[in-house]
Amino acid sequence: MKLIVAIIKPFKVTELVDLLHRVPGFPGMTVVSGRGFGRSRGRAADLETSANTDFHGHEVVLVAAPEDQARRLAELIAKAAHTGRPGDGKVLIVPIEAAFAITTGEQGELALG
Repeated sequence: MKLIVAIIKPFKVTELVDLLHRVPGFPGMTVVSGRGFGRSRGRAADLETSANTDFHGHEVVLVAAPEDQARRLAELIAKAAHTGRPGDGKVLIVPIEAAFAITTGEQGELALG
């Protein structure tokens, strides 16, 4: 199992959700609002004077997926979130050690559905 973590621009979420709803067997997703900055934030001199106040709003999309679907889903997410402008975001794939469905008690990939 893998966890896909995508940090994307807020205005791309609707397009992403529409795309992922059409993927057969899509396991579901969680979207969380966040703030942060990356390399494109500015020059070193700017960093010292701004005191970490110029965070940019973004959405964090979380998708727990079976290992055989993770790369394909991550690539779809990256394609849907792409604008070609700086700050488009990142897509990360990380391993999931265990998963448990609270309602049913299912474990592993069965818990993802």
